[in-house]
Amino acid sequence: MSRACEALGWPELRVVERTGSTNDDLIGGGSHGQVLLALEQTAGRGRLDRTWVSAPGDGLTFSVRLEVPATVRAWGWIPLLAGVAVADAVRATGAQGVGVKWPNDVVAGDGKLAGILSIRDGSAAVVGIGINLAFAGDLPDPQAVSVEQAGGVVDADSLLAAVVANLGAWWQRFVDAGGDAQRSGLQEAYAGQCVSVGVDVTVAAPDRTWSGFAEGIDHDGRLLVRDGEVRAVSAGDVTLRRSR
Repeated sequence: MSRACEALGWPELRVVERTGSTNDDLIGGGSHGQVLLALEQTAGRGRLDRTWVSAPGDGLTFSVRLEVPATVRAWGWIPLLAGVAVADAVRATGAQGVGVKWPNDVVAGDGKLAGILSIRDGSAAVVGIGINLAFAGDLPDPQAVSVEQAGGVVDADSLLAAVVANLGAWWQRFVDAGGDAQRSGLQEAYAGQCVSVGVDVTVAAPDRTWSGFAEGIDHDGRLLVRDGEVRAVSAGDVTLRRSR
């Protein structure tokens, strides 16, 4: 894993036995590309303040700090970029039915396989990633699914290296394109495997709940949902109303 970081020009991976939240640990400073892996996380957070607890051996729980240049204005693409990096790496293990669900999940079939939370910290983004590898005991959530259950070969070190390599490659393309998701190929790569596109959805937004047809992802990383008119959704809980 350290070799993968070095090849990207990123600092060494740091591993801790136990922490509350890897995202919280990287807030407030650090180097671009710093990777912090926790063998056990006790107070992790998902989107909308949901919890993400990782028991030892069940999954990969880590965060990456990314310095965001001023040319990148569409910060909404950062968790989506991470989703593509994770989904491609998990798919390479042999896992079946892997896709991304807007805006923060990686899924396998109907189950949640990984969660992503990006937090803005000044000019940096701290991207937290939790991937379910295998469950020795009870499921952490009824909707959870693991790499093992999806048919993938579980090798934590190899998967972590693949995710970091993918993340680094996509980040470089995105930054080189001035933060333009279309020009970098990121918009096409995300939409092509997004289970939230081309289906009827229900959107639970902060102010109301409504339904429509999800048509695509716009240049800012927002989900485009048609409900008489096309609305760009930047925040909210999106539920699929039928299978793709």
